[in-house]
Amino acid sequence: MIRKILFLPFFLLIFSVPVYANQTDWTEKKLGRVILKADKASRQKKWGRAIKYGEQILKGAEALDQHNDARYINMLKNLNRYYDKAKRLSDVPIRVKEAYILSKNHLGLSHKTTNMSRHLYYKLVISDKNYAQATLLVLESISLLKDDKEDDYRLLHYLKQLYSLYGLTAQLKEEERTLLRYLVKSQQLLGEDDEDAGKVIWILAQNYCLQKKTPEFKKLKKNYKLGYVC
Repeated sequence: MIRKILFLPFFLLIFSVPVYANQTDWTEKKLGRVILKADKASRQKKWGRAIKYGEQILKGAEALDQHNDARYINMLKNLNRYYDKAKRLSDVPIRVKEAYILSKNHLGLSHKTTNMSRHLYYKLVISDKNYAQATLLVLESISLLKDDKEDDYRLLHYLKQLYSLYGLTAQLKEEERTLLRYLVKSQQLLGEDDEDAGKVIWILAQNYCLQKKTPEFKKLKKNYKLGYVC
């Protein structure tokens, strides 16, 4: 009986220690240190190490209940970029899409984090041959362009992507419209110096042929002295 009484206080001590749900050893200070390590690895282009620290950062942010704030979204974008640099973007498809959706909804369509997240998501869906989603992303990028010369050059880049996607999905009318738009903008910006213009004209000839637009095809062939036979 005496032995039982002697052990009773120890027994009570064990079960009197408070237990809290979601306890974590993560603090803002610890999270900040790991962020610095990830940044350093990124600057040194040590992508494997950057990924390791990036994964730790996400765990820390989740433990501190920082799921949707701007810093978390930026950290998620950075981690996806590390995977992209390591040529491992396909390892994290869910996160890539999540970063795009979170940044678009919480930061806005034109935020720099959203722009990078959209770019990474575009690369992912192109590699998966999801051309419908890729088209939507390019159209979104075009809708955000400003009316200035710098963005006019960006527009040429996006129009190349767009007519290629329409061609891959056999959307001939949309492809034609985009090719013509490209040629007009190219003439305005580059004149006769656009090396891609000849390729675009050739694709347009193919497009007219497939659509059986004989008058347009003949006019294009005559104007540019094409050797293309429909």
